[in-house]
Amino acid sequence: MAKKKKVVKLSKQRNKKLAKKIVKLIRIPIVIIAVLSALFLSARLLGNVAVSNVTDTLREIKTTFTKGEGYPYSLDAFGFREATAIGGKPLVISEDSTKVLSSSAAEIHSMQLGSGDSKVVSKNGRALIYSNTSNEVILQSRTEKLGSIKESGTVVAAQLSKNGCIATSYTSDEYQSVLSVYNRYFEKTFQWNCSQERISSIGLSKNGKSIAVAAVGTENAEIYTRLLIFNAGSSEPVADLMHRGTLFLNIIYTDSNKIIAVGDNKTVVLDKKGDTVDELVYSENSIISASSDDAGNTVICFEEFGGSKTAAVRFSKSGERTFTLSLDEKPECVAVNGSKTAAVNGDEIVIYSSRGEENKKIQTGHPAADIFWCSGTLYSVEGGQLCKY
Repeated sequence: MAKKKKVVKLSKQRNKKLAKKIVKLIRIPIVIIAVLSALFLSARLLGNVAVSNVTDTLREIKTTFTKGEGYPYSLDAFGFREATAIGGKPLVISEDSTKVLSSSAAEIHSMQLGSGDSKVVSKNGRALIYSNTSNEVILQSRTEKLGSIKESGTVVAAQLSKNGCIATSYTSDEYQSVLSVYNRYFEKTFQWNCSQERISSIGLSKNGKSIAVAAVGTENAEIYTRLLIFNAGSSEPVADLMHRGTLFLNIIYTDSNKIIAVGDNKTVVLDKKGDTVDELVYSENSIISASSDDAGNTVICFEEFGGSKTAAVRFSKSGERTFTLSLDEKPECVAVNGSKTAAVNGDEIVIYSSRGEENKKIQTGHPAADIFWCSGTLYSVEGGQLCKY
């Protein structure tokens, strides 16, 4: 009888091992079905931007098992242009290529570039690469080149919306500047020809159906900027606002349908109809640094009291001022991520809350030349390296 019991126990052990193997085999198709279901639902609910993000995640699975050398990551001392985030991963732009890195600095994807002075706009897992010496804009995700647009003139400015629409301004033989908007399938949906001014900055609503632009010109030796707001269905502007003596440097269209126009001597907050919500005035050419996140939360730093102090002002995506700080130092670069704001002070990075409370200080190896947030982690460009904190 004892021998028979022993055989039964061994049989149970074999059954357990067999059951574990069966479960492992079943898990693989279940995961595949779940991912395909997510891909299908994303396509129906959110369009090809969501599909692209899910596809990126699938392609990145292999990099999970590939460990990089870690951070700091060495940057090309001569060819490096800038670094930012794309879909929660660091994106490094050099004169001849873009590289997407993993959390351990392994290379996920690289793409060759034809222009040596490329700029980047990144939003919702996509990056738009353009150059002021080229007529081409290139759209990429974390793992592939998605497509490109070639304009008839040199690209001056470009912008992305959260749903994948693209806006460009470019030079023309017939006009001073041309504004074009494309849907996520690279089909042109809007064009406006500007005969007297140059379009220097563009803001897109998150659905790409409302466009805000800064058009810069001169009159009687004085600079001015027209802030115009369009609906994609009409070339007649919803609003056309003249600001004499101001050069607007950046237009931010927030997720709450507010437009934050950052200029060299003032920042204006508008609603989508062009009504003024707020206006912040400062001395001409006193801006030190400015930054905004994907949602439109924005921080501006400028000199005050003749340069002895620095004011740091945060606007939420709803256009409200949430803090105004008076600092002794001059933060050469800032980075915003939701409720967090990071500011560089020499070899130190200070992190503030949305109300301006000092939360944390980070000591850096070298003074940071630039900083950016990526999936809640702060990265800095310092001493020829990309560092992670």
